[in-house]
Amino acid sequence: MSRETVVFSQSGPTPVCVDEAGLTTRTGCFIITLTFPQPTQIGEITFRNHYTWAVGVHVLRGPSSSTSTSTGGLMGAGLLGGGESDAAWAWKDPAAWQVGVKNKVIMPHPHTETASHDFVSVTCLESRVDWQDVLGLRLVLRQPSPVWRTFFIQEVTVYRELPRLPPFSVPIITRSGQREKSQQVSPLERLIQQTRKAMQVPDDNSLQSGLAGGGYDLVALQYTS
Repeated sequence: MSRETVVFSQSGPTPVCVDEAGLTTRTGCFIITLTFPQPTQIGEITFRNHYTWAVGVHVLRGPSSSTSTSTGGLMGAGLLGGGESDAAWAWKDPAAWQVGVKNKVIMPHPHTETASHDFVSVTCLESRVDWQDVLGLRLVLRQPSPVWRTFFIQEVTVYRELPRLPPFSVPIITRSGQREKSQQVSPLERLIQQTRKAMQVPDDNSLQSGLAGGGYDLVALQYTS
């Protein structure tokens, strides 16, 4: 039985640029915005990568979530009124967007081809905020390497529920490194294992720095002809 997909409209990718002394500088950052016709629950986002090093997910939630707080930030005041003008203003209010997934690395070596065209899944279990009553998502695409002038994602699909994964066997590794008899792992445990593995990003100051809510990391890239 196939899972239920969520209808959305997509805009972008829109480049994020910095004006320095009247010159526009490329930052290696693009934004894709997904807009939903009504507040909805989201369990998973899937897409095909094309030379994107890492992706972040910023979440805009509806009025029923406006009074909640989380590690991702506070909902903006523009969602409290409930009117169309307030809702339109909230889309432009940086404080209304919560950082769900800060920076998920999907291409481990940005200067090489490794995983550059992989199929990628981002689930709500990886988010620091709930994906309930979601009005919009912003996918923040980053590529710090000047090797790839063009990077994006495609075949974006949004599912209302988490993926249904059958139990599978994994080897048990003891402290001494001995491989023991495999055991059955439930779908939830498998998702937890995958999430923990995905969130183990190496601390590389040359590629990644802190990201504050409502903003984006910008790095000027040097391109040669």
